[in-house]
Amino acid sequence: MVFAPPLNTDDLRRWRSCERRFWLSRRQLQRGVSAAASAPAEPEPGTGLDPALRASFPHADTVAAPQSPAQWLQAVRHTLNCLDSDAVPPEGWAILGACLTSEDRAQVRIDVLTAGENGLRLFKLRYATVGDDTDVDDVALWTHVAARCGFAVQSVGLLLVDTDFVYPGHGCYAGLFREVDLGPVLGSRPVADWLGAMRQCERGSEPAAAPGPHCHQGSGCEFTATCKACPLPATAEHAEASLDILGREAAAEWRAAGHFDVMSLRPEHLAPPRQRRAVRAVQQGAPLLEPEVAALAQAWPYPRHCLRFDTIGLAVPIWPGTRPYQTLPFQWSCAVQAADGAWSEHHFLAEAQGGDPRRAFALSLLGALGTTGAVLAYNAGFERNRIRELAQWFDDLAPALEALLPRFVDLFQIARNHYYHPVMAGSWSFRSMARAVAPGLAMGIVLDPTLDMGAGRSARAVFALMQKPGQSATVRTACRAALQAHGQRETAVLRQLLALFEQAGTTP
Repeated sequence: MVFAPPLNTDDLRRWRSCERRFWLSRRQLQRGVSAAASAPAEPEPGTGLDPALRASFPHADTVAAPQSPAQWLQAVRHTLNCLDSDAVPPEGWAILGACLTSEDRAQVRIDVLTAGENGLRLFKLRYATVGDDTDVDDVALWTHVAARCGFAVQSVGLLLVDTDFVYPGHGCYAGLFREVDLGPVLGSRPVADWLGAMRQCERGSEPAAAPGPHCHQGSGCEFTATCKACPLPATAEHAEASLDILGREAAAEWRAAGHFDVMSLRPEHLAPPRQRRAVRAVQQGAPLLEPEVAALAQAWPYPRHCLRFDTIGLAVPIWPGTRPYQTLPFQWSCAVQAADGAWSEHHFLAEAQGGDPRRAFALSLLGALGTTGAVLAYNAGFERNRIRELAQWFDDLAPALEALLPRFVDLFQIARNHYYHPVMAGSWSFRSMARAVAPGLAMGIVLDPTLDMGAGRSARAVFALMQKPGQSATVRTACRAALQAHGQRETAVLRQLLALFEQAGTTP
């Protein structure tokens, strides 16, 4: 008799979201094709994950993550050996990644398994401030398997990041996590019934599928491309003319009136000027810029500073005096236009493992922006808030930092009230604006592929990679170059937007 592989938390997540996805993944597994595991919620790389967890469980024993049936057998034996002792475990004892397989063929890897006075305590570790329903499902399955293995379970819960924690330095992370008891809600999770239904589903024919938000949640369903229930993704052309560019409520009203896209609308029938502008731009197949914006742009005083900030919010803080997920600036990029039209580039990027970058960030920013001239930013409230926070942190710099605030001009608000390009497809994000005003400029961060550092990283992820203990000088140099190029591309978009506004009165 050939047994199906044991059911695990990834199987449960797939089954709970879509039975067809679960069925297809199990068929792949039986053919020897490994299914992609759900990505755990972890902090950015280089953020001190292990020291933070070890601070709460200094006597922990770690079970390596198994990758094959043979390794699973070894991992279960390792876990059982850790549990097979009559000695009272010391305070701070735990098994990290405990592996168990129950007699009803369910298999789990538990984040944290520790001892209580009356049994075991199970925790799911989340580098987040809140949990969700999938976390409760996972813990319910872990509890079921532990109980089926004959262990008394005293309590179950989540370990979440406590944002009130302030890092004192010296690797002291005790108190970073707070416990959330999940015991009262486990009764709503009939795990034994779920496992029975999953096995029945697996033995049956391919289930039907119903499309919904679950098709694209997280990294998305791996079977979407071949699923007839899922509508094909909208083409760029369709997205540009979609009623959704008018906003959710307006789109619903026009669909109810019998319209399928904005091409059938009469702009004069739309009350909000922003909607009229968008519809006209789409219908004429070209961007629309109100000419009065030129007078606004030409009035901005020189020197003009096109400014962008990059920030990071670490789940596990690495600088003393900072909190989890506190928004901390690490890079600014600024293109400065003099009165004669000449441009110069200025830049600050914190050193790798150079300590808290905020004071150096503030001092260098004050030097670059000086005391006169407009400061142009896109969605400028973000930069203003970071400057206010720096002023609160450094009393001696506060007057100069606060003097910057009245000089800011928010290009987002001006563009929103005077401009629309069809490629924006209803979005006013910085990347959408970049597609409109700098279409040939690739905005993604590109790292040297020979260094095997991954692709599609955000600026904060690249900076976190620089902070990783023991990181090579080669990788740090590559990260630094990539971040500087990223900053220059962003200020280039602001320069293009400024030029567009200035020429509004002369644009045919």
